[in-house]
Parts: sequence; structure tokens; C-alpha cells
Amino acid sequence: MKPINRWYIFIALAVFIIDRVSKMWALRYLVNPIHVNDYFSFELLLNRGISLGLFYFENQIGFWLISALVMAILIGIMVWTWRIYKKGVPIIGQVFVIVGGISNVIDRFLYGGVIDFILLSYQNWQWPLFNIADVAIDVGVFILIIQSIRAK
Repeated sequence: MKPINRWYIFIALAVFIIDRVSKMWALRYLVNPIHVNDYFSFELLLNRGISLGLFYFENQIGFWLISALVMAILIGIMVWTWRIYKKGVPIIGQVFVIVGGISNVIDRFLYGGVIDFILLSYQNWQWPLFNIADVAIDVGVFILIIQSIRAK
């Protein structure tokens, strides 16, 4: 069996630790929102949906059904990633997606929702709250898109 590339482990650990520490910071210090400037703020939200607050469920059944779906997709991505890694295909994009997904799933079990706290805005427009794990997932998807375009 092929040994795991050290860079993948380093990136995974770095993203995971930064995300977990930033979420602990948010839980401890964001009792009130922190306005940094007109474009950037911190505001705590427990997201019981998925990206961008889609499929938000107040009730437990809906929340756990969407959580099970997220976990099933994450497991599928992990299996696919392992298979292509064994073939020598670079998996940096998948590493970002998997680590971000794992950290957000941990939130679902520990807190009953994903801790979101970063807010970008401009005048009357606001992007939905997000976290470092969400950024990692987006970076991973972007890398996968670029790899796919280059492969064609």
C-alpha cells in the first residue's frame, strides 16, 4: 500500500486545527457581534442546515436526516479519494473538502449545528455566515474544478 503523502497530512492537520480553534474562539468571545469594518464582521450563528443556510431545520428529525445525508456524501468522497490516491492521482482538493466536512460534522454532533461566525458584507448586501471549514471546502472544490478543466 502506498504511504500517505506528508503534505496531505500537514494540510489536513493545519486546516483542522485552525478551524477548531477559531470555532472555540467564536463560542467563547462572540457573545456580541464584532464589527471590524464595513466589509468584515464576526457574528455567531449555529447553522442547522448546510451551505448558505440551505435546508435549515429547527426540528431534530430534519436536522439529523440532513446530517446523515452530509455524512453519507462525506464517506463517499473519502472512499473515492482513497481509490484515486492509490492510483497516484493528486488529492489536494479532496483533502480540503474532507477535512472541512469532518470538522463541520463534528460541530453537528457536539453543538447540534455548525458554528458559523465570519460575515462579509458591502452596503446592504451580506454573504451568509461561514467558517474556516467552509472556506476549506470551497478551496477544495475550486482546486477540483481547475484540475478537471486542465484534464480536458
